[in-house]
Amino acid sequence: MKKLERMTAIIYLLHEKGKLTARDIAGHLEVSERTVYRDIDALSQIKVPVMACEGRQGGYEIDPGYFLPSIRLSEDEIINFMLLLKLGKEIKIPQLYGSYDMLRMKLLNAVTKDSRLKIKRFLDKFEVCINRINPEGYIGNILETLIQSLEEEKRIKIWYYTPLKNTVTERTVSPYRFIFDEGGWYVTGYCHLREDKRTFRLDRIQRIELLENTCSYPADWEADENTNRAAQHYQLQVDRCFYEVIKHNDYMENRQILKDGDLLLVDIYTESEDSILELALKNPTTVKIIEPESLYGRIKEIVGSLGQLYN
Repeated sequence: MKKLERMTAIIYLLHEKGKLTARDIAGHLEVSERTVYRDIDALSQIKVPVMACEGRQGGYEIDPGYFLPSIRLSEDEIINFMLLLKLGKEIKIPQLYGSYDMLRMKLLNAVTKDSRLKIKRFLDKFEVCINRINPEGYIGNILETLIQSLEEEKRIKIWYYTPLKNTVTERTVSPYRFIFDEGGWYVTGYCHLREDKRTFRLDRIQRIELLENTCSYPADWEADENTNRAAQHYQLQVDRCFYEVIKHNDYMENRQILKDGDLLLVDIYTESEDSILELALKNPTTVKIIEPESLYGRIKEIVGSLGQLYN
């Protein structure tokens, strides 16, 4: 964090937290106490009313009448942004999730003290639960390298850890998509080592480099991509009560009830074939796939493998 950003953050912190010691401030900003003393001295020199309180209960305070404008937003807009920030912090965008506390303080500084307390009380009661995996972190330059690769259509070289084999392999990849799913970030592309499409979890990339070589894909790559993601119709027989549970799932967006009754016949137009299979396998007493019959073989294969495993 640059000096001007630290000085601004100190003002926001003192407004939000009240009296703080140099150690408290250093902990929030992840800097040394000596750096905090220098920054507070710089604030005093430009006439920012930071007051030092001596004694065991001492620390630093700021004149509550001092206001440092950041951006002009309404209270509702602040709440919307704060909710998005909480979501952003949960999904941990590489290289960006460490900046959310600073952004939160900037937004809170844009409203009055009473509004600030009300917003904080609301946010304390708001939770985001979307992750099934929780990566520990990402290497420092991964996001900027991927963005540059996708923008300039250049290959990357990665050193990728495979837990199942406990090995690290060097791969040259032509990236194609940057994806977030169930708590983790992934890059999908053409792996020149395996000569096939591969998806890599970003937290398993131990090193990354941008290459000068232009991205290249097999001649039928685009056709394969479009085929893999092509939407089609699926007809399901669904228990009426269970239909109310699943009708707002993302893959159910383009749905139509073909036959009413205790058991509904529902036509779904989606590209999420795996979601349809998962729905049928997890709920065999309430969902049955009617069309296409080509899925019957996949279901029998999965069920047969499970039967052998748990026989």
